[in-house]
Amino acid sequence: MKVVKLTESDLNRIIKRVIKEGSYKRELNLRKKLDDIFFRRDEQNIFSDEGELGYLSSEHRLGKKISPKQRVERIQQVIGDLKEYIRDLEWAMRSEEGFVNNPDYDKIWKDVDEL
Repeated sequence: MKVVKLTESDLNRIIKRVIKEGSYKRELNLRKKLDDIFFRRDEQNIFSDEGELGYLSSEHRLGKKISPKQRVERIQQVIGDLKEYIRDLEWAMRSEEGFVNNPDYDKIWKDVDEL
């Protein structure tokens, strides 16, 4: 076994990196989650009963649980909600860009960006 001495700053840097890699850099898998919610069986689906097919699944139409007209309405609603959410994300990104363009950005955020 080898003993390694770390300074407090070394330890802080390692902890920050572990935290950042565990949260910020983790893969979102958003597309898979949305696919589960809208089209597949998902045990934690917030739009359907546990284990039921997703909100937009064509199986609902095939099983005559919803009509084609109702399915089109569902799809239109989801598209509208997603467009609104994208606008919200774009607004949030523009507000962050204000920080990025600050001349003192590197002085303030350099240690976080380097992780």
